[in-house]
Amino acid sequence: MSDDLAFAPAHELLAHLRSGEVSSRELVDLYLQRIEQHDRRLNSVITLDAERARAEAAKADQERVSGNDSLGPLHGLPITAKDSYETAGMRSACGRRDLVNHVPTRDAEPIARLRRAGAIIMGKTNMPPGNQDVQADNPVFGPTNNPWDLSRTSGGSAGGGAVATAAGLTAFDFGSEIGGSTRIPSHFVGLYGHKATWRSIPLVGHLPPGPGTGRWAEPDLACAGAQVRDARDLIPVLEATTGALARDGGFTYSLADPRATTLSDFRVAVWFDDPDCPIDSEVNAAMANAIAVLEQAGAKVEIQPAALPVSIGESHRVFEPLVYGQLSGDRTGITPASGAAMAMRMVQNPRGAATHAFRGTFQSHYAWMQADAKRQEIREGWYEFFRQFDIVLMPVTPTAAPVHHNKLIDRFGRRFEVDGKARSYWDQVKWCAIANIAGAPATTIPSGLGRSGLPVGLQAMGPAGGDLTTIEFAALLGKQLGGYLRPDGYGA
Repeated sequence: MSDDLAFAPAHELLAHLRSGEVSSRELVDLYLQRIEQHDRRLNSVITLDAERARAEAAKADQERVSGNDSLGPLHGLPITAKDSYETAGMRSACGRRDLVNHVPTRDAEPIARLRRAGAIIMGKTNMPPGNQDVQADNPVFGPTNNPWDLSRTSGGSAGGGAVATAAGLTAFDFGSEIGGSTRIPSHFVGLYGHKATWRSIPLVGHLPPGPGTGRWAEPDLACAGAQVRDARDLIPVLEATTGALARDGGFTYSLADPRATTLSDFRVAVWFDDPDCPIDSEVNAAMANAIAVLEQAGAKVEIQPAALPVSIGESHRVFEPLVYGQLSGDRTGITPASGAAMAMRMVQNPRGAATHAFRGTFQSHYAWMQADAKRQEIREGWYEFFRQFDIVLMPVTPTAAPVHHNKLIDRFGRRFEVDGKARSYWDQVKWCAIANIAGAPATTIPSGLGRSGLPVGLQAMGPAGGDLTTIEFAALLGKQLGGYLRPDGYGA
């Protein structure tokens, strides 16, 4: 079977399965063979259950042959999932040493929904401990490498899934994020990555807050998402996973139709110039090119509109206490060594990222409520903003993928360069965190290669519930900008 098939968009693979041109078992075998061949140097898929995947594929093929008329939208499609989701009968370690032998007895809610839709979960993909980093590296499985340049980071936290998808090792990867964890890796490896509207996909069974009694909690700020090679692959994923929990009444709802279906009909706000998080010349060039394409297509484009309800600095000052408040529920990463490193950085820079993290981790409930109240005010401002605009086009991070770092413990001692100037490593989340505070959907758009030879992506944020609007916009603009490109050296 040709390796070309491994790189096909998921919706094309589903069409091949429906027509009988290819079987689910053949697809599973193809991806398992490619994981064996290519993943030693990438380290993206860290747990596999090949025997179960083959058995489920054979069953899916039989159900299709028998004429079953109730097959789900993902029937027979082999996928991977981020290791932060509990998967029944399959190790779910979340990058943590204390969970290295954790094999859940039940699926997280989104995984259960994916299975009911017919997806076959072949394996789990790499991530940082507890989702708490902008790369996929942990003391259990080690770092995931970028397929475009092995010396570069994959991004995070869903870096393993992005790499597996980009290198043609899976049909797509299902992930999660709290501050860009699907979008940042997608930008770094050249994929379409989507963050769903907040609360539209329940996260019961996500790690953290689980396992144990914590599995029934839904983490604040966090959202489900997926990383795909074609923007419209996201549609059946959302169809399979959105909707309320049974305990909340089990009601269903439909995502709003896209606000436009041609670029000329979109009202686009462009935001990329903010002193709190400057971007480099590569990302600037990608933004300029996208603006030119939109204007040529006849879209209504307004750069830095006065109606923007918040600055990056304002949004991030609300994001930090909320994100650290949520992440503080998992304190397994707080060790004497990490505590000493944080204390050193706080002394060196009392107003820096380490101090913000410490305050957010140990804040009072009153302080959290103040930040939450401000979040709701910002969300209302975005609601009003999206009466005038359909999309905000923004950078994902300030640069293309930086090189691997060597500071797993000293997380607040890291730096990366933006046009030769050192910036805090955590600036990489600032543009993405805007959508997390807004509770809005956002989709990464691969926009070609920069002068470094690395992929550069942009992101489209839309109104809450407007997932199909950002996806449609990403599909249309991505087609004009080049879309997904295969990294060299991975076949076909």
